[in-house]
Amino acid sequence: MTDHFYIGHAADLKENQAREFEITVDDSQMAGFVMRFEGVIYAYLNLCPHLRVPLNWKPDTFMSLEGTHIECSVHGALFNPDDGLCISGPCRGQSLTRLNIETDNKGDVYLVRHQQR
Repeated sequence: MTDHFYIGHAADLKENQAREFEITVDDSQMAGFVMRFEGVIYAYLNLCPHLRVPLNWKPDTFMSLEGTHIECSVHGALFNPDDGLCISGPCRGQSLTRLNIETDNKGDVYLVRHQQR
């Protein structure tokens, strides 16, 4: 069985832009963000693997000033947008938790969760 949770519309994401979202899954809140990088849409949990805190301190602000990396606002760790790997900072070598997403033919983006039977 597969559950789909609406996140937003792909056309609303500009290149190197991220938008945070919060959804309820099994009565638990999940905070994440979706972003477009080099034309591809990615989604991650909004949680630094080092301090287990949200990455952003301002709404929808996840990218470094140069727009090349995801940046933790707490300690400045830098993550690759395409795989979530930390390349600089105290969590070097760790990764953000990538979320499984799909885009339908109308451009709507969904978080996809596969349930085991």
